[in-house]
Amino acid sequence: MKLASSELKNQIQLGKDLARAKEYEKAERIFVEILKSHPLADVHNFLGLCYADRGNFTAAEYCFQKALKINANYMEAALNLSILYNNLGFGKKAKEIYEKLLKYGASGRGAMDPLLMSKIANLFGEIGDLYNGVGEYKAAISSYESAVHLCPGYIDLQTKLATAYRESGQKEKALRLFNKYKPKAANYSPFWVALGVTYYAANNLSQAIKAWKKALKIDPNNRSAQSYVQLSFGPKATAKKSKTLKSKVKSKRKNGSLKKIKRK
Repeated sequence: MKLASSELKNQIQLGKDLARAKEYEKAERIFVEILKSHPLADVHNFLGLCYADRGNFTAAEYCFQKALKINANYMEAALNLSILYNNLGFGKKAKEIYEKLLKYGASGRGAMDPLLMSKIANLFGEIGDLYNGVGEYKAAISSYESAVHLCPGYIDLQTKLATAYRESGQKEKALRLFNKYKPKAANYSPFWVALGVTYYAANNLSQAIKAWKKALKIDPNNRSAQSYVQLSFGPKATAKKSKTLKSKVKSKRKNGSLKKIKRK
């Protein structure tokens, strides 16, 4: 039975409110009832989100695909389907979708909702993390480049991209990118930790230590920075102190100011 436009609008809004409140079963019943007579892409998408949050991934996949069949340019549904595939480990399927999203973003970027751009950029970042984790640096770089293309101001994504350059052996390119974004990373300690590691990989220990100290200034509890500074500074500092102490002892013995301990 077809609903009047005002009643349909109210029912859709009610379903969305219930879904946002995590009342998924109630929301599902409303959405299913609406879809019996109103095959709307938006409703299929929200129903898919309900199914996904409840762990019914097969039903969620069907709903997102159905939404895209009704409206092939429905970006939210495409993004949700890509995220679903990504979380389920279907990297190839996720990649096919997010490549389409990138093309859409490149051609219609000015009209794209900033929130949606952010979601897509973060999705690229997640895909990049997966590739980076298994040593597929070329694919990781491609994903991170896609992310920063959409959101160049995201310093965490720029850090990941520069790190991937370093891991792939492109240390100079990594350093150029790090140096470019130094002014924007004043309060982001992971940036300086990664920069320090890159300097270290380029055999520039002094600059590496400076970067790690900068990270500790921002976040004194950054364990990575603590460990790197201790590793780089600890043995040398201990040796230096030991050498200084020996010099003082030798000097005092020479001028007679150091008394020998009497043993009983």
